[in-house]
Amino acid sequence: MSQRPVRTVFGVVCAIVLYGLSAAAGGVLLGVPLFTLDLSTTLTQLPVVVQGAFDALEAAAIDLGVPPDEMANIHAQFADTLAGIEQFAADFPAWVPIPLLGGGIEIGLPLLVIDGIRFSGGWLSENLVRWVSGMAGFDIPKPLMDVDIAIGQYPGKFVTDLEFHAWLLSTEVVKRLDLFLLAWNLGVGIDLLGIDIHPSVSYDLPDEMMAAAAEAVSELHVDGLSWSGFTVHGMIGFELGPPFLRLYGDLRWTVPLSQTTDWWEIRLGPVSALLGFVIRF
Repeated sequence: MSQRPVRTVFGVVCAIVLYGLSAAAGGVLLGVPLFTLDLSTTLTQLPVVVQGAFDALEAAAIDLGVPPDEMANIHAQFADTLAGIEQFAADFPAWVPIPLLGGGIEIGLPLLVIDGIRFSGGWLSENLVRWVSGMAGFDIPKPLMDVDIAIGQYPGKFVTDLEFHAWLLSTEVVKRLDLFLLAWNLGVGIDLLGIDIHPSVSYDLPDEMMAAAAEAVSELHVDGLSWSGFTVHGMIGFELGPPFLRLYGDLRWTVPLSQTTDWWEIRLGPVSALLGFVIRF
């Protein structure tokens, strides 16, 4: 009896078994998840708050007797600054990516349609950014700004700093087509994500200017820079390399189910992604 048909059938069965085990394999992902924010409305607010803050300081300076010619010079300088801010807002991209540090874990589920369920997440904060930039040899000043100003004969100092944190938690079911050195992933899932930004502004001014400075800071709405959302997404991704260590990337189309936002009207962008490495087991 010829052994060739038996070997052929055995090889096909082994290939099917190995493919099934690979497709249903679990894994650990390490990399950079990111999501995008839609700042199209936020950017239109920028000239508004700057104008409001300047108006508060200008009114106080006039009340304190700053000469008209000096105020005219200050106003002209501010007009140039405001024009630059408006141009910046017009040129700035409406969608801003927020990269995080994180990863995830995938649990293999050898089902007909689903090959695995994946849990992933990421985190970013100002302390983490400072640490990474310090490792790269670039130190971010703390505070971010410490400037001396003068309005007429009234000198002063403004100090600004920034605290923030962003997070992303995702769960998705995955279908994978594995070709040993290359794999394609399809999935759908849900996300919980958000960003909190807390600028701090302090100032040292003559007593006559303190009330105006407080009003100017209030016009900036620095307490209105938070956003969070609950979303669904569809995902397509790839893996490249041997099964035990692969380059991984995916692109996700996100649709918000609910969003909470503050005065600045930050919104969710349409895409998110995950880039990094996956270790299969």
